[in-house]
Parts: sequence; C-alpha cells; structure tokens
Amino acid sequence: MSISRVLTDDAVFHLPPMLFGRIRWQKSLGAPVGDPATGFKVLAEEHTATQFQEGADGIEPVPGTGVWRPAVVVPCNSAPDEGDRYVVAFNVPDVHLTPFPDGKYRVSAQLTGNWAAEPHPQWLIGYKRLEPLSYYVSLTKDQHIVSVDFEVVEEPLRWRP
Repeated sequence: MSISRVLTDDAVFHLPPMLFGRIRWQKSLGAPVGDPATGFKVLAEEHTATQFQEGADGIEPVPGTGVWRPAVVVPCNSAPDEGDRYVVAFNVPDVHLTPFPDGKYRVSAQLTGNWAAEPHPQWLIGYKRLEPLSYYVSLTKDQHIVSVDFEVVEEPLRWRP
C-alpha cells in the first residue's frame, strides 16, 4: 500500500480556504544567521468588503466597511532547499472566502537584518530586496487555495552621472 495519495477534485473542493507561500533565493546571496526563517517578516492584511446603503445623496458605502484590518505577522519556517536555492515557507492563518465586491488579502514580505555577510563586498555594488513587494489575493469558491511566491533578488546600485 502506498503512503502517497492524490486528492480527487471533489476532495480538494471540500478543503477549507488556504493561503500559503514560499520565499526563495540563490545560495550565492548568503543566508540569515541561524534559522533561515529569521531573515524574513511576512505580513497579511484583510480588506473587508464594502457594503452599501441608500443615503441622502443616493447609494453610499456603509461606514466601517471596505477597510483594511491591522496586519498580522505570519509565522515562517525553514523548508527543504531546492537545488541551489534556499526556501522559507509560510501559511496565513484563519483565512476565509473574501466577499464581493472588494474583499481581499494583501500578503507582503520583508527582509530582516539577520543576514550573514557575503564573502564579497556586495554592499558596495548593490543590495537585497524581495520581489514582488506584495500580492493581492481574493479567495473565492472557485479559487479557495492560493499559493504566492516571493524571490530575494540582488539589486545593483544605479549611478547617475
């Protein structure tokens, strides 16, 4: 008997909403000191759906709807390397389907200052940054499991004459 299973489409449809992702980078860029997960801070924010009501001037948004809730820090953990890349994974907790018209999540990642120095003087020629800056994700019945991927890249300094 195999210990590996593949879920059927029907089984996947019945899974709860999930929002997770990975951060990858080339090993040549160095790594955070100690646990690689300490080199990142992942934030998730939820934008609530705007509700509307009939007002004196016509249809207007209900106050307190259509707002960004405070960001939560998402725990990161080390994941197995992928060849010449380090990997850190994260899973956004307590997500739910995002209501129409403008409910969504914003997931962003930041580098922390826990990185080891590289063997070459990189600080003279560039710096590290994450790409993209953030993802905006709507979780719907048809797309209720979403994965987002960030990449650490080396940005060269640009000299202006």
